[in-house]
Amino acid sequence: MGSEMCIRDSLMGVAEIALVAVIVFHALNGIRIILVDFWNIGTKHHVALFYVVLGLWLALMIAFTPRHLMNVFGW
Repeated sequence: MGSEMCIRDSLMGVAEIALVAVIVFHALNGIRIILVDFWNIGTKHHVALFYVVLGLWLALMIAFTPRHLMNVFGW
């Protein structure tokens, strides 16, 4: 029973990384859409704003993933 709990918790810990990735991207992309809609020059720079969102998302995920895996696996 103990090993099944450990495997299930480990799988859920890895699945939480995917969940956080989707939520963070959704939040950053929402800010991008607000800027495109309400900023006068937002439509001209929407592609650049998308790459900014990708960069911020990648930086946040690189910072989050090792810390989360340390908590999940007890490293």
